[in-house]
Amino acid sequence: QKRIEEYIRNQLQEDVIADQLSLFEEYDPFTGEKNKRK
Repeated sequence: QKRIEEYIRNQLQEDVIADQLSLFEEYDPFTGEKNKRK
């Protein structure tokens, strides 16, 4: 049971990190303009 809770917690952390990365990627680092990829 505990292993499942740990797994879920890890998944949630990864989701948060992925969200932050996609937020960062929304802006082009060179031009500072929003990317149209989303």
